[in-house]
Formats: sequence, structure tokens, C-alpha cells
Amino acid sequence: MMDGVRTSLLVWERLFFRILLSVLCLLILAGTWLSRVGLPQALADALMRRIDTGAFALEAKSIRLSPIKGVRLREVSVYRRGLVGLPAAEADEVILRVDPLAVLRGIGTVQRIEIRDGELRPDKAYGGHPSGDDRSFGALQTEVLIERCLVQGVMIEALQTRLVLSGKHVRADDVRLALARDGSRGSASGSVQYDCATAVLKGGGNVVMSPHIVEPVLRAWDLNGLATLFDRFTFSDALPQGALDFEADCVAGGKVRIEGNVHLRDASYRGVEAAQADAVLQVVREGSNNVVVTLNPLSVVRRDGTARGLVVIDLLNHTVRFDAHSTLNPHLYRKALGILQDPFWDHWTFDGPVNVDARGVVEVMTLKGTDFTASFDATRLRYKAYPLDRCRFNMCMTDRTNVLSAVRAELYDGEVGGAARFALPPSTNGHTVIDVALKMKDLDFERVADVLSRDGETDYRGRLSGELALHGTLGAENHDSLHGNGLINIDDGRVFMLPLFGGLSDIMARLIPGLEFVLRQSDAFTEFSIQDSRVISDKVKIEGSVLSLSGTGHCGFDKGVDFHVQVKLMKDNNVVAKLVRLLTFPISKLFEFRLRGSLDDPDWYPVNFSRDLLENLGLRKGES
Repeated sequence: MMDGVRTSLLVWERLFFRILLSVLCLLILAGTWLSRVGLPQALADALMRRIDTGAFALEAKSIRLSPIKGVRLREVSVYRRGLVGLPAAEADEVILRVDPLAVLRGIGTVQRIEIRDGELRPDKAYGGHPSGDDRSFGALQTEVLIERCLVQGVMIEALQTRLVLSGKHVRADDVRLALARDGSRGSASGSVQYDCATAVLKGGGNVVMSPHIVEPVLRAWDLNGLATLFDRFTFSDALPQGALDFEADCVAGGKVRIEGNVHLRDASYRGVEAAQADAVLQVVREGSNNVVVTLNPLSVVRRDGTARGLVVIDLLNHTVRFDAHSTLNPHLYRKALGILQDPFWDHWTFDGPVNVDARGVVEVMTLKGTDFTASFDATRLRYKAYPLDRCRFNMCMTDRTNVLSAVRAELYDGEVGGAARFALPPSTNGHTVIDVALKMKDLDFERVADVLSRDGETDYRGRLSGELALHGTLGAENHDSLHGNGLINIDDGRVFMLPLFGGLSDIMARLIPGLEFVLRQSDAFTEFSIQDSRVISDKVKIEGSVLSLSGTGHCGFDKGVDFHVQVKLMKDNNVVAKLVRLLTFPISKLFEFRLRGSLDDPDWYPVNFSRDLLENLGLRKGES
């Protein structure tokens, strides 16, 4: 009896293990078949319905099961229900890591979604303003991993987040993002949420990247002006950093707001370099292309100075509003704003500290609507080869007219004061019209003569004063337009020592031996007018202790000279001098000269000397 029972048990045991082995073999074969061939269509449709969130419809060329990787979908397209056109997402591979027992724990069966090698189209995902319950996202909580997917022209190298879909809300927490475009890479972290009921997308986090990477995204959101602004920046290996929040209405022309802190190192804007720049940034778009960028406060640090203050850039109206203090070279603002391109401004060089306080607005395209004031104080600056020890003035610019008032300049140990007006041209092909009124007082004539003559002579002396009023158009081709008048007075200036008078001094020394020393003592005065590309004077007087000179003539802007000159004895300032001149009048007619040639190569010759006398003095070669 017992032996029969044992035999039956052994038979059933063998049968059980055979059945179990068969089932395992079938499961292995089914798993292998499902992982290689894919699910049958009916089972695939059932699975697709299971993972359908309600807002999206999924299509896949094949669905395979893997005990390790879960559900693998190949050549996947995801469509937003109710939207016609391209899918919201396409990918070569989507892996759904499914936990069948998750339902028992009250959570979704899809625990992780991996998307690789595809393209995501956010505009096809959020779908614009909702209309009814068909815009609901359904319910889903899962981890998402995206690799090598294109989004609006930007490559997502890697994205990891915790995605939560609940009704009409979607939230992505703990986002970690790596982007790439055109060889540049960047990273970001933070969170994003979207409200389907209001079509508002908002979020925030930290970014380390060049804005050039996201330029296609900006243009896709109609932020073309902002993308153009970023195009003007160049960045080194030190990428820009920022902590930013954003909010966007996901409809055409909807409101967009971005704000936060940004930090740059070793960057440049339109070729203007900065070692460091920090700003509290706000970007607001209201309507298509109406973008306003506010930097308040903005701090820029360079090796040669700093700038701090408020800057507001209106990209639609092409205006820059500012209220700032700067110690930077003024040429940097010309370059950054693209204004004041007349070559006249290129001739100014700033070798010392510059302090500028400015406030107002500049219209950078045509300057129409420009309205700002500034105070300027600089030391060690130059116009061409002419140095100024210090220059201060107030500036007021309205449209294309720039007025300088309270001008005070220190140069050559003297002072220059006055005012100026510059009417800038309406286009880059035009020229600046100027009105200048200046007064010079007690300039060191030795330093002035040294700059003008450049002959190395240092034995000049005296003080120079004068006045100048000038109106006309800048530019060599516009010299005929310059008109004005002025006067120059030199006290004890040793004018006869200038190279211009070298020929006259040589002639007079031959006529009157030993005259070289007395020619060193002289004052000078002239009144002149400017017209027809010439400086014209009917009153040139140079008075020495023994000899004096008077003349009339002109000097052209091309340095050509033509003067009639008469030399007389003594200064015409007392009765004795007048008596001596009266007695020597017949002889003085011999001392009339003509000055021709140029300032660089003057040609003096006596008008009333005979040929024989000129030959005897060695001033003319005899005829053979």
C-alpha cells in the first residue's frame, strides 16, 4: 500500500516538474520572441491604451518586451490629440520601464521613460490655449531621461527630470539639462511647470551657457530682437552664468518675462571687452517683437576702468536709456552703441582718467529721439598730436545735435574756455556741421611752437592768447564750407625764431650784420578770418625791440602761404619810434618782402631790391 502511494507521488512529482520546466521554457521562448519579434498587434494596442495619458496618442513601428529594459518602442511618434500636423515628439527609441505591481501601491505602472535620438516639438505638445476637457494631460508620475534629441534647433545631449502630469497641469522637477549647438555646450538645472488651463509655462533655475546656444529657441518664440542682441556678444571659455526665473504665455505674441542675476567673465560686446560684468536682468516681451531688456544695476569692470548704473534697451524702438557713471574710454561707448562714426571723433585719444556721468536716452539707428545730458572730465587727452592736460564740459544731445557748454581745458600751462555745437549727419555718408567759440589765455608759446614747428627748437618763450569762432562742415572735402574769424596775441614770444621766419632773418642779418640777437625779442598780434579754405589776415603785426613787421595775406589749408610784408625800425608805441620811422621812411620801402611757398618750405624775397644788390648779398645767382 505504502509503496503504491510512493510510486504515485513520484509520478506526480515528475509530471509537475516537467510541466514547470515546460512553462519556463515557454516563458523564455515567449520572452525571446517578444523581445525580438515584438508584441502581437492586439496585445500592442492594449498596451498602448494602457500607457495612453489621454492628452497624447502614441504610434510605434514595433513594441518589444525585455525583462531588463522593459517595453521598448522603435520609431515612435507622439501626437497631441486635437492638433493636426507634425507629431509633438519623434524618437528612434523609447523605453518604458514598467512595474506591473505598481498599481497595487497606488502609483503608475510606467516608472521611467527613456527617449533617444529624436526631435521634440514643444509647440505641438502644449497646443496653445485649451478648449474644453480634451486638453487634459491625464495622470502620470515618472522619471524621464532624454538623450540626443533636437528641440527647436538645439541638441539636448542629456535631460533628466521627475515628470508629474495631473489633469491640466504638468510639472518637471529636479531638471538637469546638458545642451549643445555649433560646438558650444552648456548646462542648466531647475524646475518647469505648465498650466494647460491658462497656457502659461513658467520655471526657474541656474544656467551656465552661452546664449548663442538657445538662439534658435528665442527666434522660435518670436524673441528675434533678443537673439540679435545676443549675437553681438562674444564669450571666452568662461561661460556666462545666471540664476533666472521665467514665465511665458504659450501663444503667438504672448507675454514673456525673464528675470534674475547674470554674471560674465572675459566677454565682449561688439568688440568691447570686459573682464567682468554683473547685472540684475529683466527681459519683458509684450506683443510681437516688443522686447525690453533692463539691466539694473549693471556693473562692468575692465582693466582701464569701470561703469555702473542703469541700462534699458528697447529692441523695438532701437533706444538705450541709461543713468550711469563711468571711468571708461569714451570710444568704447561709440563702438558699443554704433554712434558718432564721423572720423573727427577718431582723432581724439584718451591717455588718462576719464569720468563721465550721463543720463537720458539714445536712439541708436537714426539718433532721432535722442535726449541725454552728461558731464565729462578727462586728463591727459589729445586731439591728433595736440595734447590737453585736462578737459571738462557739460554735454546735452537732442536728436542729432550735440551741444558742449562750460568747456574748460588746461593745455600748455594755459586755459581754453568756450562752447561748441555739433550737428551730426542723418546718415553715415554725411558729415558733421560744427559751431565753435573758444578763448585761449596765457598758453606757453614755447610748447605751442614746439608742437607746430616740430623742429626740435626749445628756445622759444612767451605767452599766447587768442579767440576763435568757426562754423562749417567737417571733412577735408568740405574745407570751403568753413567760415570764421579770430585773433592771436603773443607776448615776448620770440616769433622771429620760428622756422617760418628763417628766410627773413637770414636776409635781414645780411643787410644788417649782428641783427641775429635783436630778432629774438618780439611780440605778435593778428586778426584773421577764415573762408575759401584760407586763413586771411589784413593785420599781421610782429614787434621787436629794434625791428617790427606788418603784413597782409593768407595761408591756405594746404599750407600754401602768400603774404606782403614790410619791416620797420622799432615798435610803433611812442613818439620817438614814430619820429624815427618818419625819418627813415624812404629807406623802409627797401624792406618790403614777399612770402610765398608753404609753411614747411617758406620762400622769402625782397620786393624792391635791384638784381645787382641781390647778387652782392648772395640772395641771387649772377647770370653767366
